[in-house]
Amino acid sequence: MIITAPVRTVEPVAVRRRWPLLLVPAVVALVSSGWLGLNFDIRYAFGGLRNGPGGLLDNFVHRPLAYRVLVWLLDRGPSVLTPGDKSGGVAEALIRGEALLLATAVAVLLWAGLRRQNSGLTAALVAAGVWCAFALAPNWSFLQPDWTGALWATAALGAVLLPRRTAVAVAVAAVFVLLCVATKLTTAPYALLAGGVAWLFDRRRAYWTAAWSIPLSLAWLNATWLFDPLEWQWLHDMSALVPHSPLRVGLTGLDWHAFAESGANLAVVSPVVLVLPPATAVLARSAARPRLVVAGAVTAVVLAVVPVIGQGEWYLYQWIALPVLAAGLGAAALATRPPLVQTVAVLAPALTGGAVALTGPRHLPLVTAAFAGIVFIATTAACLRSTKPTKALLPLTTIAAVVAFGAANVPAAAYSITMDHSQDTNLSRYLNTAGLRERFAQLHREIGTDTTVLYFAFGDVNYLLGNPTPCRYPSPVWLQRSTFLPYVRDFPSYHDNVQCLDAPADYLLVDRKWFTVSGLEPALVARVDRLYDCGRVVHVTDTLDLCPRRT
Repeated sequence: MIITAPVRTVEPVAVRRRWPLLLVPAVVALVSSGWLGLNFDIRYAFGGLRNGPGGLLDNFVHRPLAYRVLVWLLDRGPSVLTPGDKSGGVAEALIRGEALLLATAVAVLLWAGLRRQNSGLTAALVAAGVWCAFALAPNWSFLQPDWTGALWATAALGAVLLPRRTAVAVAVAAVFVLLCVATKLTTAPYALLAGGVAWLFDRRRAYWTAAWSIPLSLAWLNATWLFDPLEWQWLHDMSALVPHSPLRVGLTGLDWHAFAESGANLAVVSPVVLVLPPATAVLARSAARPRLVVAGAVTAVVLAVVPVIGQGEWYLYQWIALPVLAAGLGAAALATRPPLVQTVAVLAPALTGGAVALTGPRHLPLVTAAFAGIVFIATTAACLRSTKPTKALLPLTTIAAVVAFGAANVPAAAYSITMDHSQDTNLSRYLNTAGLRERFAQLHREIGTDTTVLYFAFGDVNYLLGNPTPCRYPSPVWLQRSTFLPYVRDFPSYHDNVQCLDAPADYLLVDRKWFTVSGLEPALVARVDRLYDCGRVVHVTDTLDLCPRRT
């Protein structure tokens, strides 16, 4: 996204001849999507919708309805093209390909909207940078609701700027704003961020979009409340499910040290965020009101970070709007064709950060200090006076983009450095999935593919196994959380989840690493024991146990 006033310029012929260089990141994205597959959270959603007894409205997958609709639509591809292996590597590559097409369509919409307001160089660079942030996002972030919400906010920005008729622009943009809000309520600040950028170009359209988006979003919430009360129950209960969220502990009770550590992890996993300070400095130097540019950039960063604080979990995928913002802001700075010193100042932090990420760093304090020094030097350099022109803008930008974004897609790339899933790399997740697919294929030969299973396991297990379950909670998050969060037992969703034991399946599959059966209420422990014979357990893996139903 761009924080600058619209200025039309004509790009040089030399620049136009180098546009094919922008295809290099596209090749990297296609190659990555061919083997990375989907992360465990995305599998959770697909598996729950496939294997649960209900449909979009009835199966709980820990995601709002609007996101479930998107997942269902993306699942049409594997259902048609790979019906016999919808959870295999080819099917996952197909889903990622569909997501890439969606991101490409949004990037084209953004380019077209910016092209009407600005130069072709600015529009192309910003759209390409934003596309890279989505298409080459770390695998843990790719296709998450936060990723999707940021994508819809970007689409809203493109839509509000493109059509010549204001009424059409506002109507289409308002729909995208609704999608942004409905995909996940915590992504609503992304819509405000997109609206702020639109305000820089056309205040009238920005105001009208806000005027239409608010009642449209309220109408969606009201319709959900009237016709799908279960969705409201889930929304209410999920909002209190995180024990350390500000909804339960307030801002003063948040773990701000964990917040800072999560931000430091982000800088290593997504080093493009390091360009924010020098890019802001470059844009401020070329603006008539530099303080306004700085204030706008700071406000944009705050809006991008608010969802992270609001959720209080510090997962890196919740930061996705910040890399998108950094990519757009950095591209906007480069589109001003700054002198060589300023160009290097913008690109060097991302390039250096990507190179460091490729080494697999583990000493986070040292890396954080080094990055802070690099950003300080780059920002200082961006403020220097220089007249030497940049003759290789697109080649330098392409190299920096491939390294900065591509680092998260190599086999050794870590999901995080010191926090949750710090032991996971792209390669380790790939190998773990390959092992599970092989073992589940053997299990299918023993119990069949249509035998019902009650899963006491995270959602990616039912996704990979694929056996149907009679429970509308294919991954019983409420039962699982009740083993260490007693207050969860007061939620209606918990009591609804307990009813899954009233219609027992043929087998119970327990992931002992994720679910401690002995931590349930004593009455439920006894009921599980009456229903399933875990004395005749089949050890599927080191942590997965299969218990047959008692006869």
